[in-house]
Amino acid sequence: MGAALRRCGRRGEDPAVAAARELEEETGWRPGPMRLLLALDPMPGISTSHHRVYWADSAKEIGTPRDAFESARREWVPLAKVPELIEQGAIRSANAVSALLMLHRMRLG
Repeated sequence: MGAALRRCGRRGEDPAVAAARELEEETGWRPGPMRLLLALDPMPGISTSHHRVYWADSAKEIGTPRDAFESARREWVPLAKVPELIEQGAIRSANAVSALLMLHRMRLG
């Protein structure tokens, strides 16, 4: 489970707390402890945007997403299937591709 965090945190809010809150609002799932997976610049040379991607290895369903419109699609898939989904073009977001490939390498080698 992961969440990309753009400057969407509240003033003074810890980035991991903001990522957990955003994930809960957009999916209806409350993540366990969030850990920094990676930091990335999605469009260097074009944008000065810096992103941090967090992940949790557990989550609990707490209800209906409050901000579901912010997520194009939510689906549970086996981590082992991630490279195939990326190759098929089913996952196209640069942040999601980067984060999922990193998590795949960390968890499955």
